[in-house]
Amino acid sequence: MADRSPLALLVVLVAILIALGGLTYIWLSAQRPGGGPPGNTTVVLTPLRTGLPYPIALAFAPDGRVFYAERFSGKIQILGNATTPESTFFTVPGIASEGERGLLGLALDPEFANNPYVYAYHSYNDAVNGSIYNRIIRILADGDTGLFDSVILRMPPLTGATNHNGGVIAFGPDGKLYAVVGENANPALSQDPMSPMGKVLRMNRNGSAPTDNPFYNNPNWNNLTYTYGHRNMFGLAFHPSDGRPYATENGPSCNDEVNRLNSGGNFGWGSNQTCSEPPAPPANTNQDGPNPVVFPIRWYDPVVVPTNAAFYTASVPASSQGHLVVGSYADRGLHDLTLDPVDGSSVINEAILATAVAPIIDVEMGLDGYLWVTTPSAIYRLVPAPAPVSAFPAVSLPIAGFAMSLVAPATRVDQRNRHRCDERNTDHPGSLSRGRGVSAARCRRIGSRATPASGNLSLGS
Repeated sequence: MADRSPLALLVVLVAILIALGGLTYIWLSAQRPGGGPPGNTTVVLTPLRTGLPYPIALAFAPDGRVFYAERFSGKIQILGNATTPESTFFTVPGIASEGERGLLGLALDPEFANNPYVYAYHSYNDAVNGSIYNRIIRILADGDTGLFDSVILRMPPLTGATNHNGGVIAFGPDGKLYAVVGENANPALSQDPMSPMGKVLRMNRNGSAPTDNPFYNNPNWNNLTYTYGHRNMFGLAFHPSDGRPYATENGPSCNDEVNRLNSGGNFGWGSNQTCSEPPAPPANTNQDGPNPVVFPIRWYDPVVVPTNAAFYTASVPASSQGHLVVGSYADRGLHDLTLDPVDGSSVINEAILATAVAPIIDVEMGLDGYLWVTTPSAIYRLVPAPAPVSAFPAVSLPIAGFAMSLVAPATRVDQRNRHRCDERNTDHPGSLSRGRGVSAARCRRIGSRATPASGNLSLGS
């Protein structure tokens, strides 16, 4: 009988190599950037700039310049590229950056080419008068240099609570400037008609109240009020068809929300809230105020800490066009929300479009047709994924005088090595950290909870 030991050895060796190749492929596949669900495989978050000091907000000029705001330094920068460094456009004076304060929002005039104004929402340390308050300023762009123009809105002095400032600003299709304002950790202010706190404000470019605001010329109301009964908002987006605004809102340990705003609407945060278990709407959370209450179109329990949002207009993936994409600080996902096609009044499906390597802060559609995202230290674009490479390319190995075709896993080094930064200890405008292990079924919605690990007030809470 012929000696079969060389053949048996060859078979064993081939089996071992195939097994090792399969295990290696599985291991490499698990090392996707973000460490979470891969999302839609047709797109990938690609870093444009890393190592940045908390780029909290983006704004796009029609000439191609990209402005971004640094929360702590108060600098408004013009984005550079691989060979050109960033340039400082303007440094906002008197930044107060404790807790969730800082330079929080950025917007460009909708007719920027002919009316070159940049708007910034920030917490201001008024040392002369010994107070700190949030305000919106207007800056004139003289080329790549900003010149202070005016304060278009000064809000009331803040209390010792450094959280719940809001801060996102954006121009709507109606040409009006919208601002989301937190209630400074005082729920009663959300229902106070004279206070701008806990409101979505709508104003003209100079900060005055538009005559079609819901409470215009009402002596019992702040005339800038567009909606009220809010807690702490971090997202604002406008429907591409009807222009209606949508806002994201952080709850306490339950009921983060996505709201479809309506002029004069009461969104229920106030002095007497509790949480309820899904899937029923939070029936006890909207019982303050004179107007019928408005329920969210999407709520999260457990919370995801929603941040900014944008309606998706990129061509890839085509299936996401027209959807509302909401960033998350907690799970680092881009939540792709399919809205009711009739009037956008409900969410009929949700998926994860992509997952970032760090908490997501800003989400914007750029004028280049791509979705832009910021994390506490980087700016990304969501771009079409590279053409797929065979997971097991053929490799010829000479074994016992024979050329054997085996398979070896693709390395994916380009994707894996691009995302090596530690952003876990940075905060959203304040600490968006949450205490976990707290039952949401009966939690009281009465303001911020302390983060168990630090004892500090939490913005996302």
